[in-house]
Amino acid sequence: MPPPPQEVRVNRRWLSGRRHSKARDASAISHHYDVSNTFYEWVLGPSMAYTCACYPRADATLEEAQANKFDLVARKLALRPGMRLLDVGCGWGGMVMHAAREFGVSALGVTLSQEQAAWAQQAIKEAGMSDLAEVRHLDYREVTETGFDAISSIGLTEHIGKAQLPGYFSFLYGKLRPQGRLLNHCITRPDNRGPARVTDGFIYRYVFPDGELEGPGYLISLMHDAGFEVRHSENLREHYAMTLASWCANLDAHWDEAVAEVGEGTARVWRLYMAGSRLGFDRNQIQLHQVLCVRLGEHGEAGLPLRPDWEPPASTS
Repeated sequence: MPPPPQEVRVNRRWLSGRRHSKARDASAISHHYDVSNTFYEWVLGPSMAYTCACYPRADATLEEAQANKFDLVARKLALRPGMRLLDVGCGWGGMVMHAAREFGVSALGVTLSQEQAAWAQQAIKEAGMSDLAEVRHLDYREVTETGFDAISSIGLTEHIGKAQLPGYFSFLYGKLRPQGRLLNHCITRPDNRGPARVTDGFIYRYVFPDGELEGPGYLISLMHDAGFEVRHSENLREHYAMTLASWCANLDAHWDEAVAEVGEGTARVWRLYMAGSRLGFDRNQIQLHQVLCVRLGEHGEAGLPLRPDWEPPASTS
């Protein structure tokens, strides 16, 4: 394969140090997420949600779908006023602010991206939600608080690394109170036959250095091994294809401004990776799974309803 053009080649990230050490993870996250908040505002739209949306209907807007995704996560976690939520890999704080605003939850989010944290902190302040919502520039492994009622992990697992996944789930298990719930939302592979990372692939080299994907069955097995009981799983693959289509359209609509903001190389890399990822979800080369699990009580109490109650009733109109 010929080398990419010079303006693309300069965007390749070279990492040093032990893979998935705290320092190297911080460098890998910075490469992708500390590009420019302004650039991401153009691509993601007002929600600043950089994860798979959940479309309530085919003609829903991206903003409606992102709000619906946060609401779905909150309902699966059974959030109620007075609860404490930990959102690991919180991005620009979308889930944190949604949980605080719509459910009266005391929500703490952590992210390794300095620009994400700064943007989220300002947004929380401007929204007058500082009494309930907080975002810290912090590695999730450095969260000291415990006894959370719920944990959301939306788009973080892909950055953890296969060797670190048992410790990741064990850490989250230890942060929950008995009957506390975890909602893990991440990109997955449709099988476990290939390697977790493709080091000579375009996305690994230029977009998500050190990113690794696993199959949903493998992840669920690790959750069980960590002590969780898995209660529900669903694949939102088509929803991610639709989400990416909207992001691509947003980037194209702001192409000239994006190039001026981050350079043609970075803009072209993001356009190519998002279009290629959309195709991957369409063709079932990659998937998106939400897995809900619970830390059982001392005698096996789950504290969940006999049947899932997080889907709103179907409209009769």
